[in-house]
Amino acid sequence: MLSRLPRHFYSSKNFRIFFLKDDKESLRISISKKNFKLAVSRNLVKRHIKEIFRINELKVEGGCFLIFVFTPFSKLKYSEASVEIVNAVKSHNL
Repeated sequence: MLSRLPRHFYSSKNFRIFFLKDDKESLRISISKKNFKLAVSRNLVKRHIKEIFRINELKVEGGCFLIFVFTPFSKLKYSEASVEIVNAVKSHNL
């Protein structure tokens, strides 16, 4: 994949977001099997993040967002996760 990632622009205990320039995809999500043992839980987190991006129309031209999800993310309510992701992505677009 990538040999070296650019510096992240947002980091919290729940997730870390990178911006990859000149990438054709709009969103990539990375979830570790070490932190989320069951595929069901990994897929649930991915669906929640994709839905947050879709509902809030969080798209960017000329690149994509790469999100690394950490264990505490699963304890967040959907509304809390939505607010945190939207604020993080909009801070990058400013």
